[in-house]
Amino acid sequence: MKKTNVILYGLIIVLGALQVYTITQNNNLESTLKQLEHRIGDYEDGLSRSISELDGKLAETTSLILSSSYEMGEFNPETLKVPVTFTVQPKTMTDETVVFLNFDDEKIPMERQNIGFVLTKDFAIDEALSPTIILEENGILQVQESGNFKLYQLKDRIFSSLSPQFEGETGYKAQEPYDFYLNGNIKIKYDYYRNENGFKDIKFIATLDHEVVKTYPMDFSHQGYVEINEKFKMKTGQNLIIKVVAQDEYNFTYEYVLIDYVAGEDEEPGVYYLNEKIITSKGEVIYDFNEFETKLQ
Repeated sequence: MKKTNVILYGLIIVLGALQVYTITQNNNLESTLKQLEHRIGDYEDGLSRSISELDGKLAETTSLILSSSYEMGEFNPETLKVPVTFTVQPKTMTDETVVFLNFDDEKIPMERQNIGFVLTKDFAIDEALSPTIILEENGILQVQESGNFKLYQLKDRIFSSLSPQFEGETGYKAQEPYDFYLNGNIKIKYDYYRNENGFKDIKFIATLDHEVVKTYPMDFSHQGYVEINEKFKMKTGQNLIIKVVAQDEYNFTYEYVLIDYVAGEDEEPGVYYLNEKIITSKGEVIYDFNEFETKLQ
């Protein structure tokens, strides 16, 4: 019996040792596999960078253009346009070399200046630019794409922008009078592309059926947010809109709706969607974006 117990104890010890060994080997294998995955990832990243650099050098070698660039001028608040100057320097150039820029089938000749060609054209803020370069030599046309000339959302190069958002609690009574309240903070993210066109005035505005019922200036310079604790008495069918309104150096107005609630019709104010409206000093809406409407399209 004692001999049997000794054998059993011995087997248990051996099995325990094997289990410890197996766990250790599994951990080592797992560690080795992770190291191998990291090495493969580093190799793939390095290969991707090498291919990208090779593609870039190949594009430079086969390109007909030595350099291309653009420069934006000052926005004109009266015409609502901004001049953009394009510059192209071909790799080879003779007295017969002529260069054009093609904007959506509008072929415009560039002016020869020194060792390159220049073109200045006015654009509206809602235009997206991606002109192709056309070189003509002795009647032979050659088309060249230029990634340097891709300009999307000219608006973002001219105007600053805000991203206000309400964080807190909202609620309302289920029957008339529909007391609607909000208690929390309004936080704003600034996006200044050009410092000279920053915001000089930011306000909190609440309207009932488009009539202003509450307004006060908002200062985000100290805390980065403004505390809000408001209550509005509403009748059935009344429309409450709570928004942040800002004004820039051109006296253009920017509106950002935070809450849009109709008493007795909406079960809740609804989900917040990114939105922005820009209105000129003459009352003309020149930009109107609503993420919700965009998603429905």
